Amino acid sequence: MTKRITYLSLLIAIAIILGYLETFIPINFGIPGAKLGLANLIGLIALYRFGFRDALIITLLRVFIIASVFTNYYMFLYSLSGALLSLVIMVLLKKTKLFSTLIISISGAIFHNLGQILVALIFYGFNIIYYLPYLIILSLITGSVIGILGQIILAKLPKQLS
Repeated sequence: MTKRITYLSLLIAIAIILGYLETFIPINFGIPGAKLGLANLIGLIALYRFGFRDALIITLLRVFIIASVFTNYYMFLYSLSGALLSLVIMVLLKKTKLFSTLIISISGAIFHNLGQILVALIFYGFNIIYYLPYLIILSLITGSVIGILGQIILAKLPKQLS
């Protein structure tokens, strides 16, 4: 049990650090708030090594802590909606056992952006929907990067961390 808590604590810390470091990466995708989603890598790893419950805890803590320390209430809502929708989709796809880690990661990235667009619709109205095609294309790229990194890391980690 101590080993499991230690791993989960480390994953939360790494996710927070990645989320913070990402603010220093000068990538301008031309879309407000668009990022690589490096912290989502930890959610993917947690899902595969610990399951939904622990991945959910890590995701919620990561979103809450990053928003509390580095952003604001609105960014918290965007992050939370995207992260939760992404995690639910990844869990459902993983349960089918039909999809690779790469496809699950890409799907998670797409649904992360869809979750954020849903929140943006509340604040900005339907005009914000024109970002969606660009976000989907961006999701294909970022989801692929995170998926490939996830596959590499998962291959090097022990099958059972708990």
